[in-house]
Amino acid sequence: MTMVRGAFSNLLAPGFRKIFFETYKQRPLEGTKLVNMDTSKRAYEEDFLVAGFGTLQAKAEGAPFTYQDAVQGTIKRYLWTTYALGFRITEEMMEDDLYGIMGNKMSKALGRSARNNQEIIMHTPYNSAFNTAVVGFVTGESLCGTHTSIKGVVQRNRPTVDADIGLLAFQAAIEHFDGLLDEAGLPMLTIPKLLAHGPGDQWIVNQILKTPTLPGGNQNDINQASRLGVMPHMSHYFTDADQWFITTDEHDVNYFDRRAMKMSNSDDFETGDAKFKVTRRNGAGYGDWRGVYGSSGI
Repeated sequence: MTMVRGAFSNLLAPGFRKIFFETYKQRPLEGTKLVNMDTSKRAYEEDFLVAGFGTLQAKAEGAPFTYQDAVQGTIKRYLWTTYALGFRITEEMMEDDLYGIMGNKMSKALGRSARNNQEIIMHTPYNSAFNTAVVGFVTGESLCGTHTSIKGVVQRNRPTVDADIGLLAFQAAIEHFDGLLDEAGLPMLTIPKLLAHGPGDQWIVNQILKTPTLPGGNQNDINQASRLGVMPHMSHYFTDADQWFITTDEHDVNYFDRRAMKMSNSDDFETGDAKFKVTRRNGAGYGDWRGVYGSSGI
């Protein structure tokens, strides 16, 4: 499609006090708090999981040592998708636009489109966190669900029955991290840092995390949840309004820019039309599920 004067005749006439086009404020990027930001110079990136050793075994006097082997896991590959968008304006439309909308401001609108794409991709691992049908690293496995380690340890980073965020659901999530085991089945240290939620849950989340006494109670009981240091993070890019997640200090949900946002323009020699485009190449996924606990809500 090409933007011509007939379709934007109002921009050719003087007298408008203001043209409303992309004049709204933008929120700070929200997905950067949910993923590890990275770049790549390869056709793909891979993670490789290796399980270590179990606990020490009793050894009788004079008996030989017990030997164990480390065990290899699944190779997990990050793949990139190219995204692009552009617009085209006739030479006459560029010349006769009295308000400077065509060209520079239209290019800024492309930048907003690219920014929105980045948010969507950064949130993709979370928006598909409960879907085992999504093509991912391990067939039939989702980010939040039931997982079997290399050495056969079965763990689950999702409630047995999904629940909306609330004090009891939050407590269960924290207890999950307290009992988390690594690939070899040994206890591991993870520190919950962020409670990510949609706009509709901001009131209850702030009651849980910031009220010094138990919300809704009259006994002045201490709200231990408010002392854990977990911070709320509201996201406007969750596709399910009820889903929520807790991420730890060393989660492994990752976003890669294979090619950062790139804008360019040129003129068509035959028609004189000005052409503008923006492209980027990126992808996101997770290497290890242990740094995330999530629920799809009710």
